[in-house]
Amino acid sequence: MEKKRAISEIMTALQIEALLREGMVEQAYEQLNRLLEREPDNAYGWYLLGGLYRRQQLWGEAINAYGKAKMIDPDGPAATAIEAIYEILDYNNMKLMNNP
Repeated sequence: MEKKRAISEIMTALQIEALLREGMVEQAYEQLNRLLEREPDNAYGWYLLGGLYRRQQLWGEAINAYGKAKMIDPDGPAATAIEAIYEILDYNNMKLMNNP
C-alpha cells in the first residue's frame, strides 16, 4: 500500500511540474493545494509550491512553503532554495541602497 501511495505522489508531482512547464500556473496552484490538503506532510509538494511562489516573486510565501518542506525533509532541496531567496533579497536591497 505504501508503494502505491508513493507512486501516486510521484505522478501527481510530475503532473504539477508539467503544468508549470506549460505555464499553467493557476491549474498547478490548484493541484498543489489539493495535493497538500490530502497530504500535508508531502515535502516535495511544499517545495513545488515554494517554487511557484518564487516565480511570482512572492518571497515571503515562498520562504514559508520551502520552510514547511524543510521541516518535513531536512535533507531535501528546500534549504538551498531558501538560501537562494535570501541572496536575491540581499542583492535587491543592496541595489536599492546604492541607487539614489
